[in-house]
Amino acid sequence: MTAYFEFLPEEKDHEATRLLPWVMAVMVYLSALALTGSLLVHSGFDNWTQSLSNRLTVQITIEEAEKRREAVERVRAVLSQTPGVTEVHVLSEGQIADLLEPWLGAGNITDDLPVPAMLDVRTEARLSLNLDALRSRLKQISDKVEIDDHQKWLAHFLKLVTMLEYVALGILLLVVMASVCIVIFGTKAGLAEHKEIIKIMHLMGAQDGLIARAYRRRFMRHGLKGGIIGLILALLTIFGLAHLVQNLAAGLVETPRIPYLEMALLLTLPFVSALISMVTAQITVMNELARTV
Repeated sequence: MTAYFEFLPEEKDHEATRLLPWVMAVMVYLSALALTGSLLVHSGFDNWTQSLSNRLTVQITIEEAEKRREAVERVRAVLSQTPGVTEVHVLSEGQIADLLEPWLGAGNITDDLPVPAMLDVRTEARLSLNLDALRSRLKQISDKVEIDDHQKWLAHFLKLVTMLEYVALGILLLVVMASVCIVIFGTKAGLAEHKEIIKIMHLMGAQDGLIARAYRRRFMRHGLKGGIIGLILALLTIFGLAHLVQNLAAGLVETPRIPYLEMALLLTLPFVSALISMVTAQITVMNELARTV
């Protein structure tokens, strides 16, 4: 007796399994948000590191305008002759004002404000500069010449990104564990409710595998249905928040772009939900039936 047929009655009045698709929808919703957050942080970190790697920022904080301009020319000459430096760009007063406006406000940058001169330096990707030697050469021009290679900031940001990715992974693991526990509870509740039907099936010669297959199919449908609902709600939330953040952050900060290719991974969540429900129900039923023998 190996053919499959539906012998379990409808469970519309059974709270443990009737609400299971909605519980799985919540689990998939949380998983999608955690996974999306991890992908956005990782994508944003890659964009920021690419924009800052192989670049240096040189600041000249001499207060007198004439001496500052002379120092800028001398620094640019030294950098242009330095092996590994591919481009030296002196930021204009307008460009510096644009960088400061988000922090100081439009119209608050006056002539009496001590704004340093800044140079944006690009270097070759395969060649590492001796920054200590370069600093020494530039210090000979003026003590008020500073080099920022952004490495200290990137190191702190890398630690933050790593921690956030571990938090997202922890959330995913907790969600999976909670989903497994919920399916186990629902399966045991279903077995307890239908124990008389199961006894009759055993008397008719049904094997444990046939009974487990019926629960496996039912819980797989619950998991798939809940996964689809949760994914739809998650996608609506994600794109709604992305649209809102882009509108609020326009002109202030560069927001990370949504990695659409990587986010295709979210489409697998309903199938993962169905697989977890199916496998958990199968194992639970077989273990419970083995104890009753």
